[in-house]
Amino acid sequence: MTTLCVLGMVLMTINQHYFGQKLSALNEQNVALQQMQTDLLQLRRHEKDFLLRHDRRYIERFREQYQRFIATVNSLDQVIGQYKLPASLVSDIAVNSELYARHFYKLTQLMEVYGLTADTGINGELRQLSSALNARAEGLTPALVNLLGRTTYLAADYQLIADEETLEALRQTLSVILSSQSLPVEVERLLIDFRQQVNRLAKVKQQIGLTEQQGLRGQFRQQAHRVEEDLKALDNALQPVLVSHKEQATVFSTVIAVLTSVALILLLVKSFATFHRSFANFVLFFYRCKRQYQRIDPKQLGFSEFRSLAALANEMVESRRQIERRLAKLEATDSKPAEIAP
Repeated sequence: MTTLCVLGMVLMTINQHYFGQKLSALNEQNVALQQMQTDLLQLRRHEKDFLLRHDRRYIERFREQYQRFIATVNSLDQVIGQYKLPASLVSDIAVNSELYARHFYKLTQLMEVYGLTADTGINGELRQLSSALNARAEGLTPALVNLLGRTTYLAADYQLIADEETLEALRQTLSVILSSQSLPVEVERLLIDFRQQVNRLAKVKQQIGLTEQQGLRGQFRQQAHRVEEDLKALDNALQPVLVSHKEQATVFSTVIAVLTSVALILLLVKSFATFHRSFANFVLFFYRCKRQYQRIDPKQLGFSEFRSLAALANEMVESRRQIERRLAKLEATDSKPAEIAP
């Protein structure tokens, strides 16, 4: 019985250790997946902070967060191979996240060309040209001064709202001014540079995207959504594996416990029957010993304790028989002189 109990406990321990390690590894991967989802949210946060504040600090934060994200993605290769999940679950995340980061970095480069502040990039160039044109407007005709004022106004308006009608009106106004015969050479040169910067500005704005769905803004936004979908697909693939191993651990533990319990119950029933038979043999042995000397066979007793008692009982019976024989001899010796005496 002790051996059976020990065997059952050993099997339970082995089962818990084996499935415990598997469940622990799966849980670590599940935690890593949750961390990746958190990292992606942080990436989106840094992205939006940069677009809103135009601060390069958020580019560095984005880069650091992306490195942690990729390190976590690479750690998932082992679990994919171990549980024979499609390799595309991880490769899709890696590819789409790389495209997302690449589009974002390209967007930051374009925004630096555009100008992160009013004094940098194309914004700074247009501001300087506007100041130079206003400084040279005193020697121009009132009509040209009005057109120059309208030009700088439309340029500032387009920088704010990026409206196509505003851009077209700005270009037409520049064409009208440049077609004037009384335009000084220096002012004409400034206006030509101004028009070139406006065209550059329009081109960069088109590449960045006039709305969230257009240009690079729309592209990396779509890539971010693809990464989210890939993470969701990986989570959907890992959860059944985790649930399956939990169920296997529960089933194996239950089977081992039930089999051990059934074996113990059968062993107890058998032990009780053996005990009852051995006890009945002892009772019958003592009952028979009242009428005649009889030895009990230890082999008929199931427990070693009963066999030891049987050996002692046989010695007791044999000792009593020897004592009675001695007493009988002594009585026989004492009775003979009494008969010779008369």
